Amino acid sequence: MANATHQLAPPEVGYVDKRRSHLQDVESRVVEGPVAFTANGAGTTTTIVGALTGQGTNDNNVVRRGERFKVFTSAGVLKEEKVVEVSGIAIGASLTVTFAPALAVATASGDTLKRVRGGTQDSIGAMDDRLIALGFSQARIDSMTTNDKQYQLRVSDDPGSL
Repeated sequence: MANATHQLAPPEVGYVDKRRSHLQDVESRVVEGPVAFTANGAGTTTTIVGALTGQGTNDNNVVRRGERFKVFTSAGVLKEEKVVEVSGIAIGASLTVTFAPALAVATASGDTLKRVRGGTQDSIGAMDDRLIALGFSQARIDSMTTNDKQYQLRVSDDPGSL
């Protein structure tokens, strides 16, 4: 039996869908942009330590609470498939960034943070806002299931994923 046009076909074997909502933003998010933070000292499973940033000198080691990252080794290899969110920043002789959830292994000198792309599917509210921007009426959005909303956003934003 062929799949109906409104249904998603099963993924290829071994394919990891980066938009799985049941992962709650701790796994499988797409990295975006260059290195945002580089460690110059040993950290813990919930901290990374780096050099202080001079105002107006560059954008290295500039992070904010609430931003989400993946941690990479100095060789650019993903340390683990987990997204961490910055929960605190301490400034002293160096810059110590606290994040959650905890990694399995402590951060080390040379490790880097790369931002992950925020998506329109991070929450129901974000999906609704994007659908309104695409021209859907509020009444239509209210009648849609979460799966309907995700499908419409994929059709609009990432048609090659279908």
